[in-house]
Amino acid sequence: MSARSDAIAPPLYAAADFAVILAPALAFKFAADRGGLGDTKGMDLVIASAVLGAIHAVIAGHRLFDEEHTAHRRADIWIAAIDALAVLALAATLLPAVVLWGFAEEHASIANRGHPVVALWIGTQLVAVVLAELTGRAVFRWLEPPSAPEGGPD
Repeated sequence: MSARSDAIAPPLYAAADFAVILAPALAFKFAADRGGLGDTKGMDLVIASAVLGAIHAVIAGHRLFDEEHTAHRRADIWIAAIDALAVLALAATLLPAVVLWGFAEEHASIANRGHPVVALWIGTQLVAVVLAELTGRAVFRWLEPPSAPEGGPD
């Protein structure tokens, strides 16, 4: 890769990461608007996802930048990055659905007591981010093991 693509790839990856985290909140917001809720209902989820997405985009972009400077093979960087993005996409969409559907009665009782739904949303998205980061880092370490010291036994 050229120096130009080395400089462009991490921000583009970070932007994709941000979009993946923001997409479920936007889908929820658009569904709420079509369902008649309108107004600002659901904007708290969009704002929370945007903040979490921005923070994780910086972390993911920095991880990709660091891996570009330590990797022996470029393919290893992108395999790990795409795996992390796939885990993030699945977890960011499926975890809230599983939690909201699987624990509907508990969620309703929490919401009826005045606790914000956004806290549950942030929690599920945070779990998705942690899973994605663990996946990306683990796959990269697996593909790019530390170099053996030279002069060791053959």
